[in-house]
Amino acid sequence: MTGGGADTAHEQWLVQIDAELDGELSLVERAALAKHLATCARCAGARASQLEVRVALARSAGNPHAFVVPRPSIRAGTLAVWVTIALATGLIAGWAANRRWGGPGAGSTLEESRGIIVVQ
Repeated sequence: MTGGGADTAHEQWLVQIDAELDGELSLVERAALAKHLATCARCAGARASQLEVRVALARSAGNPHAFVVPRPSIRAGTLAVWVTIALATGLIAGWAANRRWGGPGAGSTLEESRGIIVVQ
């Protein structure tokens, strides 16, 4: 029995996709689903198929203006690049601030640092 666990996981994601399309997921749940969809072509395809079915059903029910709202997709590689840029920027800013104002303690004891902060 290979892939049994993976099939169960995909079934759970399909339930999440259904709930998302019905507007029933919280922001945290939607974020987790979006993260999964960015890395799982199988689930992303299933979501696209469900959207197409929903549009077809809406049109057949007399709503000729039903359409799929295109959602921006972020590729995993692009996301990794932006996360790396953000982390590098944070590190550089932290290093610059430490050089300018010094870090915790700045060569003195914690109590002296607290005293300087309170006085200033």
